[in-house]
Amino acid sequence: MPRRGRECDGPRMTRTPHHRVLLRVLLGLLASALALGTALVPSASVHAGPPGAGQGTPARTATVMTRNLYLGAELTPILTALVSGNNAAIVGAATQTWAAVQATRPEERMGAIADEIVAADADAVGLQEVTTWTTYAYNPLTRETSNPTVAYDFLELLLDALEERGADYREVAGATAHNFSSPPIPYLASPTATFPTRAVSLADRDVIIVRDDVAATNARTGTYDTIISFPYDGGLLPVARGWGSADLTVGKATFRFVNSHLEAFGIPGLDGEQVRVAQVGELLAAQAALTTQLGSLPMVYVGDYNSDAPDAPAYTRLLAGVGADAWPRNNPGDPGFTCCLGATLTDPDNPLTSRIDLVLHSRDVKAARAHIVGDDPADMTASGLWPSDHAGVVARLVVPARR
Repeated sequence: MPRRGRECDGPRMTRTPHHRVLLRVLLGLLASALALGTALVPSASVHAGPPGAGQGTPARTATVMTRNLYLGAELTPILTALVSGNNAAIVGAATQTWAAVQATRPEERMGAIADEIVAADADAVGLQEVTTWTTYAYNPLTRETSNPTVAYDFLELLLDALEERGADYREVAGATAHNFSSPPIPYLASPTATFPTRAVSLADRDVIIVRDDVAATNARTGTYDTIISFPYDGGLLPVARGWGSADLTVGKATFRFVNSHLEAFGIPGLDGEQVRVAQVGELLAAQAALTTQLGSLPMVYVGDYNSDAPDAPAYTRLLAGVGADAWPRNNPGDPGFTCCLGATLTDPDNPLTSRIDLVLHSRDVKAARAHIVGDDPADMTASGLWPSDHAGVVARLVVPARR
């Protein structure tokens, strides 16, 4: 700031009353011009346009995140039992699964994930395995259930934990993919029980949440035609998968945000990667149709794609269709592993060996930063649990301004 009374070089100018009046007028005009210029300059959160975004075109930034919340238990035992059709095996597996869910403390884990979201100051988060576990009274004679009670709603637990931390987030209505759900499966209510008197079911969904100051429009969702199914009770139990998307505006940044969870399992005669390749094709086609319907926007894809980067076929097809991957640009030489921790979430160290949780974006978007959360033992909960069996990915993106 100029110091008052500083004299300029050269001959001293005599300041008459007339000069002082004129000087005040000129200073006032200068102040007005500076104020106008400041109003026209982008805010501190807006940066120079990225390469390729257009000469002098201002860019906008947004922080996005992908986070798999983990169902709370490994489902292979119960799926194997269902396929067997053996009632005793089904009850035993359901009892084991439900005990595992409770042991992984969903409420505590959602609090740890809320801490990650707050620390990242994420504008938008794509969540997978957003599970609701419901218990029932079960009549073993009639095999009927009654009195459903929601034991854990992961979304409600997470939003409550965020609110407790002073962070206001909401679900983007209309962008939630309602995936597979199970029928109520009987389990033993106590270690000494000889027959089941309770039953449990799960419902899985993928959810987009945004901070309350983020505008969301054009919410859409879809389900994949290519899925797997397991035999159960004389019929088939389909494992539905889908996607959700919405047009988000963060400050002056507007982009289409897509969240999905591709198939994790395979079945005899149908490899899981084959299923994922087909699902990627459906996802890209659905987004192309939305572009035709709603218009083109910068694109951001997040999710658990269950296809190991950088070489697995579903990943390479998705990358070719979307454009760029936020991780390798910012972390060359770092494999960026995000999966998977043991089902009990009690591993003493970090055994991650694959990168399947992704933030991808169209080529007009640039990734300024990308980092992983939930992969450091310091991130474990007070009772010694990892927040999830996956790590999450946070990326700071630079989005071109709309012309």
